[in-house]
Amino acid sequence: MRQLRDLFLATVLISLAVAVSPLPARSQAASTSEPALPPVAAAPTASPPAASAPVAASPAPPVLVAKEIQDLDVFGSDGRQVGKIAKVNVVDGTVRDVEVQSGGFLGFFSKTYLLPAGKLSKKGGRVELSMTSGQARQFIK
Repeated sequence: MRQLRDLFLATVLISLAVAVSPLPARSQAASTSEPALPPVAAAPTASPPAASAPVAASPAPPVLVAKEIQDLDVFGSDGRQVGKIAKVNVVDGTVRDVEVQSGGFLGFFSKTYLLPAGKLSKKGGRVELSMTSGQARQFIK
């Protein structure tokens, strides 16, 4: 059984080496019996768009809705959890910032962070930050 496995591994390694290795360049002196191929012309490039063409605006960031993000878990860009949204602060119908409660033990030793709405984005059933969890912990309330 071990010999079969070793044979299989050797075959795979040789196949990979052959697939990855570059083909040797052929010199013109060695190929005197074969007719030379004409040089390949470059494909024509598309002309640049006309100056009067309208420029598409970049899409606006998604608007956060307070009811949709309340009680969701918050994760930093490094994938580590910062905490859970405890309160959403809304001014004139727009989310300004959120209060994120970090985990504690039975309500003790927890911390609250005040994070600006511009750093948040809702992805699926969670909120992701455009900063690491360590950077988010500097926004302590």
